[in-house]
This record gives sequence, C-alpha cells and structure tokens, in this order.
Amino acid sequence: VNEVDIDLDSYSEMTISEARAAEVNENIIIEGVVAKITFANGMNPNGIYVVDETGSIYVYGIDVASRVEEGQKVKVAGTKTLYILDSEQGNAAEFGYQGSIQLQDAIFISASSEKYDFDKSWIQESTVKKIIETPMSTNITTDIFKVNAIVHKVPGSGFVNYYIDDLDDQTGSYCYTLCNGSDFSWLDEFDGKVCTVYLSALNCKATKSGTVYRFIPISVKVNNSLQLNPTEIDLFALEYYVVPQFRYEYNTDPALELIDSCENAYIPFEDVTISYSSRSSAISFVTEDGKTVMHVGSGNSEIILSATYDGVTEEIEHIIFVNNIQEPDSITVAEAIDAEEGATVTVKGVVMSGTVNQTGFYLNDGTGVIAVRCTSDTIKEIGLGDQVIVTGIKTHAKKETSTNISGQLCIDKATLELNLYGNHRIDTSTFITNLTFDELVELSSSAVDDLTMNVYTVTCYLKKVESTYYTNFYLTDSTKTNDIYLYAGSGSQYSIYNDFLGDKELTVTFMLVNWNDKQVYRGCIIFATDGETTIVNNYNFR
Repeated sequence: VNEVDIDLDSYSEMTISEARAAEVNENIIIEGVVAKITFANGMNPNGIYVVDETGSIYVYGIDVASRVEEGQKVKVAGTKTLYILDSEQGNAAEFGYQGSIQLQDAIFISASSEKYDFDKSWIQESTVKKIIETPMSTNITTDIFKVNAIVHKVPGSGFVNYYIDDLDDQTGSYCYTLCNGSDFSWLDEFDGKVCTVYLSALNCKATKSGTVYRFIPISVKVNNSLQLNPTEIDLFALEYYVVPQFRYEYNTDPALELIDSCENAYIPFEDVTISYSSRSSAISFVTEDGKTVMHVGSGNSEIILSATYDGVTEEIEHIIFVNNIQEPDSITVAEAIDAEEGATVTVKGVVMSGTVNQTGFYLNDGTGVIAVRCTSDTIKEIGLGDQVIVTGIKTHAKKETSTNISGQLCIDKATLELNLYGNHRIDTSTFITNLTFDELVELSSSAVDDLTMNVYTVTCYLKKVESTYYTNFYLTDSTKTNDIYLYAGSGSQYSIYNDFLGDKELTVTFMLVNWNDKQVYRGCIIFATDGETTIVNNYNFR
C-alpha cells in the first residue's frame, strides 16, 4: 500500500520499546507487524496492536485500523498517551493506575502487501497469576506475554464473556470487549482447553474498589503436550494452593484450617500431599477433628510448607508476623447507624454476607446490620464469619441532587483496622420476622423512608426471568406475580440460588437496598433456605 503524505517534521521515528518509554504527548512514528485488530460496536475496527523486535504497543485509530490487516507490516504515526476513561480518572489515581500505554490520533502512513508473523523473540514467558498481581507502579499495559492458560466462554443474556484463567482455574480475568463478546467468537474452539496464549492487558478497569486488568488475546493455540515433572508440580501446588491460605501478618489466632492435599485436572495431577512445620513455638500446627489447623501465639515465626508428589518433595519458607495489636476503640452497628451523616466511625461486627454488585459486605452484631463498602484489597483480607473492626464514613449513597429518596445507608470507603477472625454465627436478634410478603412488597414500592438498615425474614419463592438481553431474579409469592426485584449487575450474581428456583417454598432473609438512586427499593438476599439446605450470599467472597 502506498505511503500517504503527512508532515513528518513534528514526529520522531522510534522503536516500539522507545515509544513505550517516551513522554506523554510526544509525536511518534513506529513500524511493525499488525498482531491484532480490535473492534468497537458493530464489529468496526478501532485499533491495532503493532509489534516489532523490541516490543508491542496499542495504536488507537479507526482510520488506521480499517485500512490494515493482521500480518501486514505497517508504518503509523501517533501521539503517545496514557489513556484512562474520563469517568475512571479519580479511581485510577487513588490506586496508582497510570493508564493504558498507546498511541492515539493515529495516522496511516504505509502498509506492506505481504503478510508476516509478528516477532516473538522478545516476549517474556509468564503466568496469568503474575500478570494480574503486577503492581500498578509497573505499567505492563499493551505489552504482550506468553502464558499457559485455560480459556472459558461464559454466555450471558445478550452477550458472551470470555475469560483467560491460570492453570488453577481460579486466577484470571476477562477479555475486553465493546461488541458484547462477538469480537472473541474465534475463541469458541478453545473453550475449556489448556492453551498457549500470547496475551496483553489492554487496560485496567478502575472502580472505587480497585483495579482489574482486562485482556486482549493476541494468539491462542491448544497445548496438548503440557506436562510438569514432579518438582514442577510440587512448586505449582505450593504457589497456587498452599501459600494463598496464609497471610503474612496476623493480629490474633486465626485457628486456620488448612488443606492436606490438592489436585488439578488440567495439568493434570492428584494426591499431592501437603505438610506444615514451624521453626518456633509461636506458630503451631495441630490436628483437630481430622483437619490440620494453624494456631498463632506470641511472636514471629518462619513456617515450612512442603509438597510431595510421586516421591519428590519440595519446600518453601513463609514468614508470619504476629502483631499482637491492641484492639482499637469501636462502636456498635446501632451507634454507627445513628451517627451524624459524614462522620468517621470505627465499628466492630461480624462479616455476615456479600453486598451484590457492590464491593463490600454486611456487618452484623447484636444491635443491627449495616452495609460496608470497601476496596477489593480489603475484601481479600477478610472472610465470611470473621469478626472485624473497620473505619469508614457513615453516609447514604445517593446523588447530591436526590432530595426525595433516602439513598443507601452504608459505611463508605472503609478500611480494615483489625481482623479478629473466627467463624462467628449470624446474630438474628434484630431481624424483622412479623411482616407478610405482601407487606414487604408494599414497603419496597417507595424509597422515601430509610429502610436500608433493616433485615427481613419471610416465606416466599424465587423467580428468574430471562430474555435476550438480560436475566433478572425476583422474590415472589406463590402466584409468581407479586415481586421484589433483586438488585444485581447481572443474573449470574445470584446463580448460587439456581437450585432454589421454581416451586420450592423458601425462607429468605434479605435487605432492601438502593445503591443506584431509584424511587423504589430493590432486594439483596443475605441467606435463604429450603428447609434442608441454607445458602449464604457469598458474593465478593468466592
């Protein structure tokens, strides 16, 4: 393809690695192979990944993307930027996300008529786990890595999500789509398979709860020959299954129940035997009811974690620090509810359940229940049933212009002061049990009065309504016509209750919520039972 005339005086030719390191707003010309084309709504090309022998970079530009094909060697001009969606600027700054490394305002210069493979000699081998755990201070966006991974296709209502997960089938993230997943339909043949994937984190989604890398798969190939030797299996088991059980710091004795073996169907292996020991009496491992349990005493210790497979044993060391922090002064949940709007409060309670479609949890004690909104990093430090002390701002989540609704009562921007651990039972003494379902439907019809601190228990049914573009869950009566809509971002957020759908009469404990400035309340299940099985809402804690 012939070159087009542009004014080159203000542009500097660079390798891609030099372009990645260039100053923001610098005008740059690069040359390399188009490794991947990305798409916007309607499957319209909107950008390209360009690769040379030094690195990769994303070039945003509809004109350029629509004029080239994958495999062509192109020369393009653009302005170096660190792109962050306007609405995410504040959240990105809070968590240190610098933005997606790319060239914008792209100008097409030339493209070859021949096709080439993109250069892979510089690409680092890594893991999905290492990629998503990379701190925001190291900007890896639009860089390409080679990983072994599992591709998963997850259909939704009117869209399809594609995930790239590590070999533990737990650690991973989703592919970034502007086309409801249709731009990744080429991944269908790899669904559920172990693959060698050339992968890039195009950007991060920055929310109040944290940042999440979003992937663009550059190329994928089924890997039928992946085999690890016993030493590699031991080390994999230790890194992915054993170490994640522990924290580096404990404030009290967690009485932590530990795994004694692990298996993996994808690598594959089974019956890896796990054992634990400590270099001091500060940490002890004992057998209780047939389970290995760790207890923390006074002082720090180095623990030895061992994995044995096929006669081969590997060990790693893990240091545990015991802080023995003095418990800070705190107030009850009821006192937090009554605190002045905007007041900073420190509250003690038990983590009762997750807050659906919000990063947080419900805090429960004998005096009441309140929603707590926090970061995803805070969630990682706690579990359901833990007794915790948190500090945050007592407020009602709503728009400043909303004067005719109460909003959502919560402790916002919460930080964890102390985790006292444990496996505490939910205190139901303040739950409201004397209202009929019809009365609760009537309560939910108006969000003027503040009801978001109340917990209700009622006999009802669970209903799911599916269409092409959405799936909604409802609490409903026996006629399936009188409903309370359950607040969610997607129907999958209530999928743990699928077995309760239909004509099963349930006892449901739930709260009324209003996170999104509606004139009516929505519902959020805390736990539900059919008389035999009780399912606690573990959203955020899976």
